[in-house]
Amino acid sequence: MKKYDYIIIGSGPAANHLLFKLARTKKTALVIEKGFWGGTCPNTGCQPKIFMEGAVRPVLNTYYLSGKGVEKPAKLDWNALIKRKKLIWAEFRREERSSIENEQVDTVFGHGVITGPHTVEAAGQEYEGENIVIPTGLRPHRLEVPGSEYAITNDEFFDLDELPAKTVVIGGGYVALELATLMQAAGSEVTVLQHSDRLLRPFDQEYVEKLTQMMTDRGIQIKLNMPVEAIAKTAAGYEVTAENGQKFAAGLVVDASGRRANVDGLGLEKLGIKFDPIKGVAVNEHLQTNVPSIFAAGDVADNGQLNLTPVAWVDSYHIYDFVENGLEEGIKYPAVATSTFTYPQIAQVGKRESEMEDGDTVRRMKLGATFASLGEGDTNAELKVIFNQAGEVVGASEISINAGDDINLFAPLIGKKDPAKFAMNNLGFAFPTLANKLDVLFR
Repeated sequence: MKKYDYIIIGSGPAANHLLFKLARTKKTALVIEKGFWGGTCPNTGCQPKIFMEGAVRPVLNTYYLSGKGVEKPAKLDWNALIKRKKLIWAEFRREERSSIENEQVDTVFGHGVITGPHTVEAAGQEYEGENIVIPTGLRPHRLEVPGSEYAITNDEFFDLDELPAKTVVIGGGYVALELATLMQAAGSEVTVLQHSDRLLRPFDQEYVEKLTQMMTDRGIQIKLNMPVEAIAKTAAGYEVTAENGQKFAAGLVVDASGRRANVDGLGLEKLGIKFDPIKGVAVNEHLQTNVPSIFAAGDVADNGQLNLTPVAWVDSYHIYDFVENGLEEGIKYPAVATSTFTYPQIAQVGKRESEMEDGDTVRRMKLGATFASLGEGDTNAELKVIFNQAGEVVGASEISINAGDDINLFAPLIGKKDPAKFAMNNLGFAFPTLANKLDVLFR
């Protein structure tokens, strides 16, 4: 039985960043992957999404600038976009596995099953590891309704060769609204069916309502309190039936109803490793499971954090420092910013306005009135920053076409006692960009 210092089940962001750290040592590792090398993020998640958003963004930008210096909105060529995407990703997938392998790291393609505190079976072989790390991420949730097999998920979406005339997207989170944005910009008539009365629950709901209105104004139908009862195949495509009896015809149905911890078949039950099918694998302050030699990291770990790629990086760094450097202090997470890649974007870091405590205050800036936003047709853009009683920045939210970039510049300000002084002494921005916003907010 071949022995390693680390056996890592999954090859996503947490695995890769742990390998980056181990590359500075002589430690050996085995990486086991049953799907695409690199995991969800670069294959069927954030990376293909941001690639396609790069084409969608200028199309929608011209929509809002039509008649304001731009003659007419641009038109997206879906077939050409998908063809280019496939060529780029084919090369990436050819190289990703080989980029992991070296004299210290072996790879195995197959389903990993943990058979003991230090052993894993994959592809008919058993391997021994001093430490076992589970960074298996999340998988798409499948609706438990008749005909659910007719719906695709984000796993298939980014390889769609044909653009359907009508699309029904089921869900109300990041994935649902981002895919709805892509499809509508490409010319499909999109209907979003959300089972509850709210979209994008982790985000500032005032800004979510603004985004919802803008998406509706562009022609996306958004139906709240519309749980799905069944999906049926028809001669023309598909028919989605809601619990209230309403029917929606579509050439494509996308199930974006949520994501679940990717723990099936890992052997956790046999070892008594505690986990929740939604929240993930239970871990302590060092990301150990109740079996000390087995760790969980990233989205699959029930670490109390949002399921974000930068959180997975922090997890992997902590496991390394705990095992290799004897770190005693429990994991601490920085203020991690997050953004929807809708149009416009909603981004935030730290507290939302709905989480304000006694003594907290909020300052707003109508970004839509700035020359930059006016020039981009982004007239609904707005920023709000939350301060505590001591004057520290404790949160920020923004809705704009640049919110995802802007919000990153507020993350270093979280917890600063004198944010104006810190920004002035440490953050020399190009003007007129975010500098304009900070100057007004901290004046």
